[in-house]
Amino acid sequence: MVSSGLLRILVVSILLENVQGFSLTNLFSPKRCPRIREKCQFKERDECSKNKTCPDKKKCCVFNCGKKCLDLQQDICSLPKNPGPCMAFFRRWWYDKKNDTCSTFIYGGCQGNNNNFQTKDLCQNMCSKKRF
Repeated sequence: MVSSGLLRILVVSILLENVQGFSLTNLFSPKRCPRIREKCQFKERDECSKNKTCPDKKKCCVFNCGKKCLDLQQDICSLPKNPGPCMAFFRRWWYDKKNDTCSTFIYGGCQGNNNNFQTKDLCQNMCSKKRF
């Protein structure tokens, strides 16, 4: 009768998915890295080489012209503009979700967050609803 117990668990998880958004598939196959073809001006420094090198439950993904540690549950396009604490002077683009626009900012060259793109096109391809 083990199979009937598994069937009950499956039925309950399907019902929970419809009510709460929970799914057993989320446990066994977490979200995947974004697949966006990018035309980069230059290759970014890699933050990671594999998932083990990322903190918390982040995944090592090819993203935004280099390998980055991404929290796949997080909406990158909702993150605030963050120039980071370093003092370099890189012109970058960030997505302003409130206004559905990509705007320039000066990135200091370290830390910050992943709402940080080399070009306006990369920003729009990743985040814009309008898809200019």
